[in-house]
Amino acid sequence: MKNIIFLTLHVLTVQGNIEYGEEDEPFHREKRSFYKSGKLMENETSRTLDFLLTESGYNKRFRPQFGGEPVTVYVNLAIRSMGPVDENKEIFSLDCYFRQSWTDERLKYNTSGLNELALNWAFLAKIWKPDTFFLNGKQSFLHKITVPNRFVRISPNGKVSYSQRLTIWAACPMNLRKFPLDSQICKLEIGSFGYSVQELIYKWQTKALSIDDGVSLAQFHLANWTYKEKLGYSGLRTRSGLRNDSTVQIDFLFERQTGFFLLQIYTPLTLIVFCSWVSFWLVKTEKGGEVPARTSLGATTVLSIVNLGFGGKSKPKVGYSTALDIYIILCFAFVFAVLVEFACINFIDTFVKRFRLWEEEQKKKKEEEEIRKTKEAEEMKQNGAVTKEVYQVAESEGGQLAVPHGADGRVSTQTRSSSPPSGTSSPPLAKSECISNVSTQDACVSTEDDFEDIEDDEKEEKESRLQCLVDAYNMIFDCLLRRCFRKYHPDIVNWYIYSNTLDVIYSIDDWSRKIFPIIFLILQMIYWSSYLYIF
Repeated sequence: MKNIIFLTLHVLTVQGNIEYGEEDEPFHREKRSFYKSGKLMENETSRTLDFLLTESGYNKRFRPQFGGEPVTVYVNLAIRSMGPVDENKEIFSLDCYFRQSWTDERLKYNTSGLNELALNWAFLAKIWKPDTFFLNGKQSFLHKITVPNRFVRISPNGKVSYSQRLTIWAACPMNLRKFPLDSQICKLEIGSFGYSVQELIYKWQTKALSIDDGVSLAQFHLANWTYKEKLGYSGLRTRSGLRNDSTVQIDFLFERQTGFFLLQIYTPLTLIVFCSWVSFWLVKTEKGGEVPARTSLGATTVLSIVNLGFGGKSKPKVGYSTALDIYIILCFAFVFAVLVEFACINFIDTFVKRFRLWEEEQKKKKEEEEIRKTKEAEEMKQNGAVTKEVYQVAESEGGQLAVPHGADGRVSTQTRSSSPPSGTSSPPLAKSECISNVSTQDACVSTEDDFEDIEDDEKEEKESRLQCLVDAYNMIFDCLLRRCFRKYHPDIVNWYIYSNTLDVIYSIDDWSRKIFPIIFLILQMIYWSSYLYIF
């Protein structure tokens, strides 16, 4: 009886264990199918890639939907930094993530547990990808540190996402007539190098552009951007002519920040013009002490304008005048006009002084001429009376004749006999022969002295050349003034400027103090309103 009860309990226990195992086994199997190990996922991914690229007959040399509808490529940009914008080379640069996405039906897969295939950059060499390039690019490159900065993702529906980090230098034709008050529009045009619109179409994604908050430029401000898609003829050619391409374009509006130019160029030029007006308060004096001060001030301001304005390296080298060039020329004209105003009043003063000196010289010459004529008339009368008396005495004495010499009234007597006096053996030496003998001796002595003084004479000639040029200039100037004096001599004396020279000079300076600032202010208003609001 005991044996029968033991067997019955043993059978019930084994049945209970079997039932518990049958209920527990499905729970463990469901858990293992939901959580796959890494090795299992690796094997499934490898089998999927082998099937897509090898077993399915994938050919990377042919685009998706070859022979059918064109492939649509969606692009967008994520800009990390921008600049510089170089107006001398007419280029701009940006550092960005350039993303492209398209659908390749040949890369579809249905592997459980794989929502996306994240692949290495080396996988790009095994699949087809669009030959995208930048139509106005000049020197773009892919970042390769520490590895090539690009990746690819493949979705189960065959969508391929391709991203790469690029630094792009693109051409930007600029119109710098308003420099530095200008704004420039620089475009970035993207298209296919080998495919036409019948094979490849580019479109912007929903969010075409994203810019980091820290993006800033030194001289420009990115005010706005617009993007568009274009279908039409491009600059690429085929055998039949221009190719019909699909491109996308984004336009950046850069506004130049004028703070640097206002502080470094505009403000100093304006202050130099103001400094040149100080010469209007250096009034004319009798001694002429203001002449060196006004001359040095005018020359210094002119040279400062030339050095700061025309010698600056911050100006673009273009073949037309910019707004900055116009302002520099305006300031230079005002500074030069101040110097010309001083030259005019100095010329007026010099002209009147020389005219008065010339008048005094003419009066002295007239007085000397009248005195000389009076003396000559008196001498002629005296000589006539003396000659008459001498001839009368000669006739009364006989044998001697009085001969007058010169205008001083000296009289010499001569005898009428033709033979020389007795006791003389030979005639005396002629006066010319005596002089010739003496001069020969003097010449011999003087030639020795001349050889010793040649070096001194050459030094004196070199030192006197500059003085000769100055004297020649003064002589020419005096000749011109004398001609002017002869032509206008009757009228100059009646002019107001002749009798009140200082009043005229003071009035010119007084009017200059008012006219120069007013005209400069008016031109400033015209300049800034024209370049900021009109042009």
